[in-house]
Amino acid sequence: MFLACVLIAATKSRAQTTLGWNTFDYGVSSTLGPTVSIFGGELDISSRTGIADTYGGLGSLWNGTAGNVEYLHDSNWLVGGIGTSTNGIRGDLGSASELVFDFHGSARLDSLALTMSGLSFGSSAYDKGFNLSGDDPMLWFNTSNGVFNITEQEVVSATSFFLDGTTAGAENGYVDFAYFTSKMGLDATVTSFGLRETQGNVWVKDIYVGDYSYAPVPEPGSALLIISGALLILRRRRPQTSSSLSSRLAVG
Repeated sequence: MFLACVLIAATKSRAQTTLGWNTFDYGVSSTLGPTVSIFGGELDISSRTGIADTYGGLGSLWNGTAGNVEYLHDSNWLVGGIGTSTNGIRGDLGSASELVFDFHGSARLDSLALTMSGLSFGSSAYDKGFNLSGDDPMLWFNTSNGVFNITEQEVVSATSFFLDGTTAGAENGYVDFAYFTSKMGLDATVTSFGLRETQGNVWVKDIYVGDYSYAPVPEPGSALLIISGALLILRRRRPQTSSSLSSRLAVG
């Protein structure tokens, strides 16, 4: 009975919704603290700095050292956003940093997108997915199909710039995660991902979350069945007291 109750709770259908756009605009440049929660607490964003293994430890939420999420404000809506320092998500001198995006539920990969500002990929030839000029961002994902990394070269293919004739527009890139389904699968769902800068500095200006599934919560009836089942098992396994044993011996 207990196992059946657990299965009922575990298979409860997840509520799905579109969380929509979140633009990071706090009005003034400031330190936001170790974690920023958005979309009603469904997405937590934290900062990791001093990542010595520049391209390693992918999928972990504990690379490097925990830091603060910093916000750079600018009157130009194409500039600024959140990062791991006052200079954005920064990578230099063999040390990378990243923002970690941790969902309480999960989101379809093809419904996610980011807008980054201050982004310049550089023009050097790629070597193992990175060109070591300009900014060299990368992404990692914890998905329903495993852990994956996205190199700078792959990020380039998914990025469109706001070409308004200004430098700010030429460095404001919209990254559509649907481009990555060819690598991770059309049905991939994401529980967490990281945006790491290995050389240079970028900011996250906006994030979009489309097809989002809340973490399953047992219905009140299911929860009651679980409790009842647990109590029943405890009653069956209750140790016999000395009085009950003596009574049985006396009858025998």
